[in-house]
Amino acid sequence: MPGIKIDTTPLNPIYLEMGAAVQDCQRIELYISFIVTLLIELSDGALTEEEFSGSMEILGSQTMGRLMEEIKEKVGFNDQAVHALRLALKARNFLIHRFYNERSDLLLTGEGREKALREVRSKRATLNAANAVLDSVMKDLVRLKGIDLEQFKTELEERFES
Repeated sequence: MPGIKIDTTPLNPIYLEMGAAVQDCQRIELYISFIVTLLIELSDGALTEEEFSGSMEILGSQTMGRLMEEIKEKVGFNDQAVHALRLALKARNFLIHRFYNERSDLLLTGEGREKALREVRSKRATLNAANAVLDSVMKDLVRLKGIDLEQFKTELEERFES
């Protein structure tokens, strides 16, 4: 409807938190891709890209849950790590696919927006717990590869830019 203006300013805190949550989700997916890359490189040919369903493009197009399952076997996550990753996957799927549809009624009032904001922050805490698990695995693999983290970052940037 032309001419109707709606002030979305009260929604800005939710928009900001959701944007940060999307970035948290992307970090999980990037960690998983990095871990797969390191596992392949550290295996000296024992693992192939095909064992992880092909190239990085294919890895990038797989669902986060599928990638988690593939590396879980290779890394040997403990029960606590698996639980954190599964909770993160549920949090990610809720935020990305269902939050606005299922919580739209909350966005209409100040009290509802506060409740929605608390929920997004809670889901982000879940995502960041998984990121901590994945960060630890990645750092261990980087050490096994025998390179420092700065050199590793440079190698990955070059790989993803080509």
